[in-house]
Amino acid sequence: MSLSINVDYPTDKMEKSRIRMEVYPTFRYFDRVPVNFCVVPRYFTRVFGIDYSEIFKDVSSHYYWLLQFAKYHIERIPCDFCTEPVIYIHPYFDNVIASSAFGAEVVWPKNETLQAVPTMRDVSEIEHYQIPDPDAAICGKTIDWWLKMEEMAKETKITFNGIPGKVEMAPLSLISLGPHMIAVDLIGVEFYSWMLEYPDECHKLLEKITRGLINIEENARKIDPRPRGTLHMAEDTSQIMSAAMFKEFTVPYTKKLYEHFKTDVLNSRGMHMCGNSIHLHDSLVNDLQITSFNVYGASVPPKIAARDFGGKVLLHGNIDPVLILNGTKENVKAACMEALEAIAPAGGMMLGDGANVCPGTSIENLSMFVNASEEYSAIHPELFGSSISGSDSFRV
Repeated sequence: MSLSINVDYPTDKMEKSRIRMEVYPTFRYFDRVPVNFCVVPRYFTRVFGIDYSEIFKDVSSHYYWLLQFAKYHIERIPCDFCTEPVIYIHPYFDNVIASSAFGAEVVWPKNETLQAVPTMRDVSEIEHYQIPDPDAAICGKTIDWWLKMEEMAKETKITFNGIPGKVEMAPLSLISLGPHMIAVDLIGVEFYSWMLEYPDECHKLLEKITRGLINIEENARKIDPRPRGTLHMAEDTSQIMSAAMFKEFTVPYTKKLYEHFKTDVLNSRGMHMCGNSIHLHDSLVNDLQITSFNVYGASVPPKIAARDFGGKVLLHGNIDPVLILNGTKENVKAACMEALEAIAPAGGMMLGDGANVCPGTSIENLSMFVNASEEYSAIHPELFGSSISGSDSFRV
């Protein structure tokens, strides 16, 4: 598939974003707090006026639209997404890749995100449950499309304001949902009552899921052996449990994944959790020892995030997506400033949504994030540039 694309984005902006993102894991800043959003294909399909199902029609369509979305993202959404003249591509199937391998049924709506539908009806099924092959269901489809898109990338000509660039496949990875989330995808909300009524059986299932996830990711890394620095996990289904339940049914299995894929990179244990996670913060820091809390739920007040994670865990978030969608520019900027005032002084902050940019959100409202970040840096120059780094590497 031969494509030719020009991205209208200057290299000096890339370089500044590169430095911001490079020093972010060290709890330092360059010229302002970096800004990035969780903005995914469901946002862009509305912008381009296509059905969501169009991007899953075949691998060529998938590749084409992901490139168009990335071009729009770089050119139109003010943030630090582009740090070099490269567009990184990876097959995207919402959050159902691993869940499908473990046996969840997948629904493919015309204009909604892909949905995992539970298939396990009785706790007795756990005893005979088999760990899936590492290329089962959509895991296999993702691998196949990744390999085909790798060949397409070689035939794609891309420039950034006339300067040659490239399309590169992001490292092949098939896991992002934690074991507890996959168990809920397999069983549904009944899993919460099963944990109380049949704890031993639930532990057996979570152990099997964990072993299966390790097999899936190890297989992906054999196909694409490039080093990975961070393992990003999501445990959204855990935030409605008590801290004691979280420690019993989530921590041991997510921790096993972190330890199995351990690296020496500064930001090696990423965690995403929507909703109100305040009662789990101590466990996230001390039991799971996360290094970053990524696009975490907007229901966590910035002062609480700063209190519980400041200076210890990188924080990416967490402005309310509904506010970003429906609020005025002034509302959005005020929320950004509140978050910056609370969290930025500790270092390691990246301003963004908490979590997911809603389809229909205006560019004007998204632009308030960089606007607020620049204003904050002007008010607090002591936190930025050489005064905090003492390094010539910050020169552009």
